[in-house]
Amino acid sequence: MNSKQLIFITEFEKFINATASGRRLSSSGKKVSSGVVDNYLYTKRLIEEYQEHQQEILRISILNKASIKILQKEKNYWMKFYRQFTAFLYKNKGYYDNYVTTMFKNIKTFFNYLNNEKGIPVGQYHKLFRIPQQKFSPVVLTPEQLSFLISNKEFYDGLTPQLKKIRDIMIIGCTLGMRISDLVKLKKKNLISNGSETYISTNTQKTGTEVKIPIPSYVISIFDQHKTKGKQELLPKINIGDINVQLKLLAEQAGWTYIVPKKMCRQGKIMEIVNNKGKSYRFCDHITAHTMRRTAITTLLILGVPELVVRKLSGHAAGSREFFRYISIANDYSNQKIIEAQNKLLNYNKKEHQTNTISLL
Repeated sequence: MNSKQLIFITEFEKFINATASGRRLSSSGKKVSSGVVDNYLYTKRLIEEYQEHQQEILRISILNKASIKILQKEKNYWMKFYRQFTAFLYKNKGYYDNYVTTMFKNIKTFFNYLNNEKGIPVGQYHKLFRIPQQKFSPVVLTPEQLSFLISNKEFYDGLTPQLKKIRDIMIIGCTLGMRISDLVKLKKKNLISNGSETYISTNTQKTGTEVKIPIPSYVISIFDQHKTKGKQELLPKINIGDINVQLKLLAEQAGWTYIVPKKMCRQGKIMEIVNNKGKSYRFCDHITAHTMRRTAITTLLILGVPELVVRKLSGHAAGSREFFRYISIANDYSNQKIIEAQNKLLNYNKKEHQTNTISLL
């Protein structure tokens, strides 16, 4: 290791510490969330495992006034790392494209930090790190399924007290579109009345964005149902660590047990993932706390709310690939409704023809 080189893992650890302490901020100027810091720590751990596997220590060259020969040598070095680390993640760790993509995204962020924030010329070779993108649409509730949860009294009466709480939380989550971390922190002070309208007004934990969401009467009724003297929280108390299990159980109780295969990509190849019993996943098995946010976004799009308005509520950027998936789901739903209407029209014409034939007899 010469004077013009840095130890990769040492610099990456400094990058993590700067991020965790708030010395390094996000592109919006806010402190990076603890979840993102944890992702960086996972990446560091994998780099350490990779170094041990390869029996080498990664270095970073400082390329100030470097010759063309040295620049080409550095490019070859990092492209070799890209190929070997990719193979390590796929073959040795058994990861899928979405996780591998996250690891390289973190490494790219680190190199950008060295170049742009620390002013250390380390090259732009990290921009050549590319992984196939997974393009599956997320599972969401249809408007019919959400309406069932809201209005089916017989289903509600058959639930245990615990699942009744989960049902209430799911309805609110599928309506407001907030992340579960923000949802469980809602208090009475976040409920704002303005004439005949009632809103939730809060700042999101992840981005710090101020949101003001109008709420319908059925959500107000649920809030009222869980009011108790001295209690500031709007939602019933639950074990947040257990909520995904409870949501799956609620969906199973609702009868949403039809098969919806779980698919993942490895190096661009689509693979079905089965459960520990070797069976395909059911719709209810896919349900998580994030399904509520996804459902709210998709439902608003299906019901005709303009994309700009929905993005403002959800916090997605205009060119967000993730937001485009919600648009795709909404379009698929709308197309299915058009097909159903066309089939009804065809059947209507058949019935009218039969009526006319009978009248002629």
